[in-house]
Amino acid sequence: MKRIALTASLTLFTCISFADNFTWSVVPQFTSTAIHRDWTPILDELEKRTGHTFTLKIYETFSDFEANFLEGKSDFCYMNPYHIVMAKQAQNYTPLIRDDKSQLTGILTSRKGSNIQILSDLKGQKIAFASPNAFAASLYMQSLLKNKEHIDFTPVYAGTHSNAYRQVLTGKVKAAGGVYRTLSKEPLEVQSALQVIYKTPSTPTHSITAHPKVSTNIQKEVQQAILDLAQTERGQSLLNAILIPRPVKASYQQDYQALEKLNLTPLVEGQ
Repeated sequence: MKRIALTASLTLFTCISFADNFTWSVVPQFTSTAIHRDWTPILDELEKRTGHTFTLKIYETFSDFEANFLEGKSDFCYMNPYHIVMAKQAQNYTPLIRDDKSQLTGILTSRKGSNIQILSDLKGQKIAFASPNAFAASLYMQSLLKNKEHIDFTPVYAGTHSNAYRQVLTGKVKAAGGVYRTLSKEPLEVQSALQVIYKTPSTPTHSITAHPKVSTNIQKEVQQAILDLAQTERGQSLLNAILIPRPVKASYQQDYQALEKLNLTPLVEGQ
């Protein structure tokens, strides 16, 4: 009987330990080094506040990140607004936290003093984007340029927003798609050398989302822990680094469902 009891106890312990560890992936807007630097302290704080452990998963490309959440491999994901639509439809991910301080606006940047001053100057030119499916910086931007502004251009994919901006500065392309949020994290010499010549309509920002395999109680624990972080000076500094300076509860129906009407799915690479 003791051997049976011990086996049962070990089995229970194993299940609890497994359920207590969660994977956390982040959309690769920035370099792997920057993502690790900004997100590791946040996950450390969440571990202290919830008692759960989180393993940060960093992807080199948008396509790898997308394959991950479309297959439901990550428990928690930080993703852009249209990724949220894709994740909801594919795996029923639930948005938990978004930033309420600002909205997400795609921008098209050119080098100050260059011959690219207005949108029509870009006809027939190369434009850098982080990836095909980066939402405001690429997917939405390219849709507007082609279908609304009727600009013929050649897209070049740089991997991250930072790389796209730098391709403008090195002269490899004439313009780059981005968002105000990522441009604001660039060094001042990069920001001062670029100008915004076009922008998209604004939408709600990126969100931290949870896969339905994560229990509702744990989702709420993580959600509340992030909201509590904003009440401390250190927590506010950490949240600023991940571009969620004013965290609020997110809702798919209220914040993101309207994006389905943009009908961008036919443009999404890999779909």
